[in-house]
Amino acid sequence: MSSTVQPWMTPRIPAALAQGSPPGGLPTAATVAHGAQGVSALQPSLTLLLATLTIPVGTTPVGVAAAPNGNLYVINFGSANVSVINSATNTVIATVPTGNSPSSVAVAPNGNVYVANQSSANVTVINSTTNTVITTVPTGTNPFAVAVAPNGNVYVTNVASANVTVINSTTNTVITTVPTGAGPDAVAVAPNGNVYVTNQGSNSVTVINSATNTVIATVPVGASPQSVAVAPNGNVYVGNTNANSVTVINSGTNTVITTVPVGANPFKVAVAPNGNVYVANFASANVTVINSATNTVIATVPTGNIPIAVAVAPTGNVFVANAGSATVSVINSATNTVTDTVPVGTDPEALTVAPSGNVYVTNTGSNTVSVILLAPTVTSISPAQGPATGGTVVTITGTNLSGATVTFNGNAATNLFYNAAGTQIIATTPAGVPGPATVVVTTSVGTATQPGAFTYVAAPTTSGITPTQGPVAGGTFVTITGTDLTGATVTLCGRPASNVIVNPAGTQITAITPPGTPGTCPVVVTTPSGASTVPGGFTYLAVPVLTCIAPGQGPAAGGTVVTITGTGLTGATVTFNGVPATAVSVNPAGTQITATTPPGSPGTAVVTVTTPGGTATLACCFTYQAVVTPHATSLTATPALIQLFPLQLHFPFLTATLTDTVTGLPVPGQVITFSTGGHFLGTAITDANGTASLVEILSLPLIILNGGYDATFAGTPTLQPSTAHAPFLAL
Repeated sequence: MSSTVQPWMTPRIPAALAQGSPPGGLPTAATVAHGAQGVSALQPSLTLLLATLTIPVGTTPVGVAAAPNGNLYVINFGSANVSVINSATNTVIATVPTGNSPSSVAVAPNGNVYVANQSSANVTVINSTTNTVITTVPTGTNPFAVAVAPNGNVYVTNVASANVTVINSTTNTVITTVPTGAGPDAVAVAPNGNVYVTNQGSNSVTVINSATNTVIATVPVGASPQSVAVAPNGNVYVGNTNANSVTVINSGTNTVITTVPVGANPFKVAVAPNGNVYVANFASANVTVINSATNTVIATVPTGNIPIAVAVAPTGNVFVANAGSATVSVINSATNTVTDTVPVGTDPEALTVAPSGNVYVTNTGSNTVSVILLAPTVTSISPAQGPATGGTVVTITGTNLSGATVTFNGNAATNLFYNAAGTQIIATTPAGVPGPATVVVTTSVGTATQPGAFTYVAAPTTSGITPTQGPVAGGTFVTITGTDLTGATVTLCGRPASNVIVNPAGTQITAITPPGTPGTCPVVVTTPSGASTVPGGFTYLAVPVLTCIAPGQGPAAGGTVVTITGTGLTGATVTFNGVPATAVSVNPAGTQITATTPPGSPGTAVVTVTTPGGTATLACCFTYQAVVTPHATSLTATPALIQLFPLQLHFPFLTATLTDTVTGLPVPGQVITFSTGGHFLGTAITDANGTASLVEILSLPLIILNGGYDATFAGTPTLQPSTAHAPFLAL
């Protein structure tokens, strides 16, 4: 990410010119903000501050805190009220009355704002949604500092009564009052829930268990402990103003680990995300940097006159308010060098970093709040890719994003929405060219650029599907070809395919079809960048249905031509007892198959028809017949008796007798054909004696001409054919 400076904005003072001589005395308690002792952050950044603006507030603003909704609450010690600033518009949206001499402020997790009123011995509770007073809670004498534990309990130090008032932030009632050392001043809460209270009058720290609200330890420290902060590793750092040192306490054992020498009159302490501890030394005009892992001084950074407050941004920048020089020094926590010095109002007293990333500084001498505006930062974009046609709704996360414009490769995003804290933008991407895009977020004070933060993906194309058909039951393994298919899902008639796998090149998809209904379905491939319909689609085939086979029998040797009728028979193969039939053909309507039976075993055969749509069987309707060796036969023809003068048949019958030579029995019921010289004379059926008789008187000349007549038996599957010739006899 990069940041650019708008040249027309408020100029910055070079760090080398912002230094001054140390002051000679301590500020009074009435002008010191004790609300924020330490700020945790997420990640160091090199973000540059670019401009400031000034907001008028009440009299003697000595403290400020940010609510989760982005509102800033400025306590005005002299006018006994709180100015509420909207961080999106940087305008005062409400002025809320408090008790007398409000001295510190803190915000509970539920959004309630707690203001300690030093002169009226109470705490004003403000609802941050309505910016109205919920209640006023009585405390001890001279309530001075306030902090909130993770469990929601609010801890208020009472300087004059040497105790801490514990308030339940849900009911806003006092839970208990815990005794402390003399002059309890600052308060901070460790990650384990222990509450640490610095006692200026007794040079000690009281440790309170926030679960039981009882004192679990009193730890001796240096002279005039006036500030406290907790590092991410759980170490507690106590600034001893009159001892020029910092006491390091182990929050697990509540014992002193070491004492670190610092500059003159350490007044405030804060911890950066990287664990560095920053101690503002107002009498020596510098900041001591302590490594919280080794508890050794790793740098001393010069600042302006009277560095009186310090805060750390989530980005890792450290901001130091210099009361004597009316400036804020900005320290880079990675390099521990001053990167900027920003002029603010008179007597800057306290400062905090809003969720938006902007820094708010209370100026007690000019009754104003200076807002240090920072360039926008971008930490993430989600989703990070979308179609080249645009239209992807993205969420951009960062800081100082209120009112920003957004471009993708120079093209403006649309439908911009901002959260109240200025940490998030929702935008719709414009159309772009496939490939990485540079995302630029621009506000009135600067620009954040993220090259390649969003990738435009080409819309998918599809060229075909193989196979193009399958059963309605689904389960067909198909391959779809095309381009830009990465991240695809597949539907057939709106039903999702399963086991979708895309090859690394994004040119091929394999998938398994879902169940469907007979007919052609559109196949749609959808990726984050669009959708494509596969040409031709996919055809669901009905399961075949069989109704009849004819003939219903044939020889075991095969060769019977059969006709099978039914529906859904297109593309069929046929088997008889698992043996494929031959010469299979299907009519165009898919309702009739002709096929030739293969050889088989005598008995009923299972006829199976298989199509791309499934399988159907007929288990009862075709029978293979056993092969029978036909019996030999003999045929005996009786000579024709002819009377020559006058010419006539003496016996007007042509007769032939058929005999089964295997059994020796006559064969009745068979057709015998009579002919002479190739001329058909007629047929007759054998009787019970195996004899067939044909009455024939008209063909006498032919019989005489051909020397007699012939009798023929054509044969049957069980009887062999036979023939006989009978001469004529003249009388």
